[in-house]
Amino acid sequence: MSTVAVIGGGATGLGVAWDLLLRGVGVVVIEKDEIAGGTSGRFHGLLHSGARYAVTDPVAARGCAEENAILRTIAPGAIAGVGGVFLGKESDSPEFGERWLAACESAGIAVKPAQLAAVRAEIPGLASDLAAAYRVQDAVLEGFRLLEMLVRAIQRLGGEVFERTRACGLVTEAGEVRGLTVESGGERRAIGCDAVVNAAGPWAGEVGGSWGGELTVRPSRGTLVIFANRHFSRVVNRLAPPGNGDIFVPHGRVLIFGTTDTGQESPEPPAPLREEVVELIRIGQEIFPALARWRVIRAFNGVRPLYQRGEMWRSSRELSRDFVVFEHSTAGGPKGAFSVIGGKWTTFRLIGEKVGDLVAGYLGVDRPSASRVVRIDPLPPKPSGGSSPIACECEGVTSAEVEGVDGSVTELRLRSWFAMGPCQGTFCAHRVLGMRDGAEGELTGLRAEREKGILPAAWGDNARMLSLQRSVRFQSLGEPWDG
Repeated sequence: MSTVAVIGGGATGLGVAWDLLLRGVGVVVIEKDEIAGGTSGRFHGLLHSGARYAVTDPVAARGCAEENAILRTIAPGAIAGVGGVFLGKESDSPEFGERWLAACESAGIAVKPAQLAAVRAEIPGLASDLAAAYRVQDAVLEGFRLLEMLVRAIQRLGGEVFERTRACGLVTEAGEVRGLTVESGGERRAIGCDAVVNAAGPWAGEVGGSWGGELTVRPSRGTLVIFANRHFSRVVNRLAPPGNGDIFVPHGRVLIFGTTDTGQESPEPPAPLREEVVELIRIGQEIFPALARWRVIRAFNGVRPLYQRGEMWRSSRELSRDFVVFEHSTAGGPKGAFSVIGGKWTTFRLIGEKVGDLVAGYLGVDRPSASRVVRIDPLPPKPSGGSSPIACECEGVTSAEVEGVDGSVTELRLRSWFAMGPCQGTFCAHRVLGMRDGAEGELTGLRAEREKGILPAAWGDNARMLSLQRSVRFQSLGEPWDG
């Protein structure tokens, strides 16, 4: 049986691995951090209907519409079908609205006019000057949950997933890929394989830049804000060309609002900027006038791996959200080396299918893709709390849920959801990390990571929460003060 090494444990990499395994191809996934530690763990949680891109990016729009329907069937355990609305204001261009409706129809995107009175009854606090409302098939995609579902599904079929393992270089023989050198825990080793897929997201250019051909990745950061309360149960979009601050996504107990789109050189997500958060709040008030009084938990950044076609420089907002797949041998590189750039969470399965077609063809595997019909099993229910004490009050996480989780603090946080609620670990961090060896160093890192998202939105209730957190940490709990 042929084996493929997939570099990148985000949605794209796991989607590629899943598609290949369903064709009978062996897979090894290599992730330099934790699963969900990159772009796939830093998005707004929207399962796109495609309507947002209908006018400006019809290829991506059609792909989103088709994949929306597929994912609801194969991964219902990670989808909340809340529905969405597009809202136009009296000051918005009616000409764009007409173009949008025509483009949605052309792309096969279901759109239904809605009565403003009915929408206001469902979504409190809307601006008084709304002029139009349309319903679309937006949903909420639980990204962390789906990634864990994919990892378990891959492992059940015999695939391997290595976290905190860095890809170092290809092993070739007579111009063909024969393996991949990786590093983990300070030690290097070679993994034998018949092909390699570079699905490293914003880092794809660094990973595959020497494999032949030019991988022009344009990283673009997007800043998002998390509000402490859900406020409403529909996705809310602005009926206007894609721009900053035009999506509100109810996600679990909170509301995620964004996003910005700013090109940058580095693939690493930077700390959120206060001025970007303030600007988002200002824009959001055009739809929800009381937005500035809503309690903010934190802000965060994700980095999109956009693909730049041609030499002409374009702004990140103008670049397509579609994806491209490179076969490096066509540009003088080794046979069996592939890279994929771009795409969206909503289209991860489609990306996996298209990459799978190309890689399977190279390997001589004629089994067609089955990822559009094979269901991804939901996660087992959380262990019953029973008499186990509560470890995190905000999210209702019990001691039993955190005691059995190995791995890093980030892994523990993403699997159990401790320190993710309104207090951001103020009261639960000591309690949870005290169950682990080396808790002092882990506590310092967790505090720094949580505060990085709190500081850009530290005003009003959030500033008071930060003051309380620091009082608890430095006065009550005696954590060392670092100035």
